[in-house]
Amino acid sequence: MPAKDIYDRSLKILAKQYPRPFIKLALDSTENINIETIENPEINLPEKRLDFVYGLTDEEQEYILHLDFQLRHKKELPKRMHIYNALLTASHNKPVISKVIYLERREYRNLPQEYVVSYQGRRENIFTYQAIKLWDLKELILESEDKKWQAEALSLAVTVAGRYFPKDFLLKFFKEEMKMLQEASIVQDWINEGMEKGMEKGMEKGRIKTLQEDILDVLEERFGIIKKGLGKRVRAINDPSVLKFLFKKSIKVASPEEFAILLQEAEEE
Repeated sequence: MPAKDIYDRSLKILAKQYPRPFIKLALDSTENINIETIENPEINLPEKRLDFVYGLTDEEQEYILHLDFQLRHKKELPKRMHIYNALLTASHNKPVISKVIYLERREYRNLPQEYVVSYQGRRENIFTYQAIKLWDLKELILESEDKKWQAEALSLAVTVAGRYFPKDFLLKFFKEEMKMLQEASIVQDWINEGMEKGMEKGMEKGRIKTLQEDILDVLEERFGIIKKGLGKRVRAINDPSVLKFLFKKSIKVASPEEFAILLQEAEEE
C-alpha cells in the first residue's frame, strides 16, 4: 500500500477514535461543545435549478459565470448562492464566478454579498459574491452620450429580461425608455410583427417558466430534496392549465412520491 494511503487511513482511524485533538486543532478549543462522529459521511448532490450560466475563456483559463436573477432580496439567498457555486464547481471542475442581479428597485441599505459560517463569534468560512442592482446599470447606460448605443443596450436588456419576466413588469421597469426602444434595430422584428403580439408571446413563456419553477420551489421547500429527474419532467410540461393543476397539488401532497404519481398521470393525458 502506498505511503500516502497508509497515512490517510491511519489519520482517519485516529480521528474516529480520538476526535477531541482533531477538533481542537481545527477550532483551537473543545470547551463546552458536544461531539458526535458522523459515520460514513457522503455528499449527495440534489438537483438545483439555476437562472443563467455562461462558459467563459480568457487567455489563461476557462471559467463558469453564474447569474441569479432576483426581484427582491431573500434571507436564504447567500446560503443558496454558496451551494450553487459549490455544485457548479463540482460538476464543471472550473472556477465559478457568482453574481446576483436584483431587478426591482428598492431602497436597500446594505445588500448581503457573502455567506458566513461563524463559530463562537469568529468567522470561520466565508463565501463572497457580487450583488448588482439592475437599475444602477440602466442609469449607467442612460449616462452615455451615444444615443444609438443606448437604444441597443436597453433593447438587449429587454430581450433578455423577456425570458424571465411578464410584460407588465417590463413595461413598468422600462416605461421611460420605451420610445427609445422602439427606435433600436434589435427590436425591429417586434415592431414589424406588432410589439403587443411579441410581448404577449414572451409573457406566456414567462408564465410557463414561472409556474414550472414555482412547483419545484414548493416541493423543495416542503420536502428538502428533489428526486433526480423530477425537475426535468416538470420543465418539459408547457401546458399552463396542467402546470396550474400540478402547482395546486404540490402544496397539498404528502410526499414527493405522491406528486410523482400525479405528474405521471398528467404526462400520460
